Amino acid sequence: MRGREFGMKDMYSFHETQEDFEKFYEVVKASYLKTFARCGLEVKVTEASGGAFSEKLSYEFMALTDAGEDDIVYCGHCTHCANVEVAKEKEGDTCPKCGKGTLKKARAAEVGNVFDLGQKYPKAFDFTYKDKEGKEQTPIVGCYGLGTTRLMGTLVEVFADEKGIVWPEAVAPFAYHLVSLGRDSDEISKTADALYKDLVKANVEVLYDDRDLRAGEKFAESDLLGVPHRIVVGNEAAAEGVFEVVERATGAVTKVPRTKLLK
Repeated sequence: MRGREFGMKDMYSFHETQEDFEKFYEVVKASYLKTFARCGLEVKVTEASGGAFSEKLSYEFMALTDAGEDDIVYCGHCTHCANVEVAKEKEGDTCPKCGKGTLKKARAAEVGNVFDLGQKYPKAFDFTYKDKEGKEQTPIVGCYGLGTTRLMGTLVEVFADEKGIVWPEAVAPFAYHLVSLGRDSDEISKTADALYKDLVKANVEVLYDDRDLRAGEKFAESDLLGVPHRIVVGNEAAAEGVFEVVERATGAVTKVPRTKLLK
């Protein structure tokens, strides 16, 4: 799945030495992996071709999914992973890094990358800096990309079910989907309106469905949109202040009092 637009968080770093670049790359790698982990994705740091950008190997951040467009081989015993286009070993071979694990093959989608550009582009643009002795030097450049729109598409592919999208809480557009069943009841509508206002005051991100539609239509669209939690406002909520909360990912239903819901 792709977005109509391509969005990328792009970053560049400039270094005096290769060692300094390697040190900074480890910081970026850890940050990227933390980001993907918060989204619930299993991502492998994968050796790949530098293409037209660099003669050196690049590293791609590959999310494991059958909907991916690349094939990778990885070790379950250590962090070794390579795109099949550059891998010297194949599925079933012993890992060349740790010598213990057996390489597995998987389909994956690229959600980020990093290039060691070396001095290629600074030399092309005659870009230099002065060192501590005042001498002109050429920096080593690193290039880092995190595909924001690609990440969204990958999340949909990985977590969606037969009903629609299932957004991870870390990136969901709303925390709650408030669904009012007050089509023929002023009391239900008033209860839903009041809860919506209080949730907004509490800085809760909430999508409010107060349309004049049947309950089944609203529930189907709520599942399709995939907001993590659905709050249903029906007769019980209007009469007793107890709301039905549905977890989108699991379908689990709990009854929550209004005071606890606002906390």
